[in-house]
Amino acid sequence: MDLEMSYRTYIATTRAAYIAGIEAGISPQELRAHTGVIGEAFVADYLGVKLSTQNNEHGYDLMDPDGLKVSVKTITTSTGVHLNEKTIHLVDRVIIVWINTQADLLDVIVVYDRSIDEFKEDCAQPYLGKLRLQRSAMTFPSTTVTEGKFEVGDVVKIYQEGEVIIRKHSSGSFTALVNGLPKPARPYLMAMRDSKGLPNKSTDTTRSLGAQVFANLEK
Repeated sequence: MDLEMSYRTYIATTRAAYIAGIEAGISPQELRAHTGVIGEAFVADYLGVKLSTQNNEHGYDLMDPDGLKVSVKTITTSTGVHLNEKTIHLVDRVIIVWINTQADLLDVIVVYDRSIDEFKEDCAQPYLGKLRLQRSAMTFPSTTVTEGKFEVGDVVKIYQEGEVIIRKHSSGSFTALVNGLPKPARPYLMAMRDSKGLPNKSTDTTRSLGAQVFANLEK
């Protein structure tokens, strides 16, 4: 089995299912099953190893190339992660993956990668048998990394309001040109949605906004 191709194919498929859920108006909290497997498969690919087959019964998710036991946590909008004090002795390394649900194609980024001793130092005091790490201890990118990393495909539809041109691509992505210059499409799509009196959804990704605005135009 080509381990790299297998995990990357799985991540792409799961990401597509997650995006479909977002576009259907399902909240990120209700899509946790997708985020968890995206995060674990992403870290397996990131480390070049296989996921554990023991269904996390032993407190960790995989072993890194040095044989260290790794606990993988995946977050979207949550304020932190926690580990159980009863099983923390089974873990050598903690890796936290952030899925940016506001990004058009879901940025998947490692925001924390430390030894278990460093994790303990970074955590607040234990509470109800759990050690909790706050988002402030994680390192998030100042800008999203989706743009330029994924091909958005050919332009299949165009909508223009004044100097703003919104383009729908064959991949289902949306991009914007303002006075001929590329700009993030999301704020312009939000303004268009509001100007048309369309309802707010539980998620406001570029894809869900674009789908909502273009569906309204086609009525």
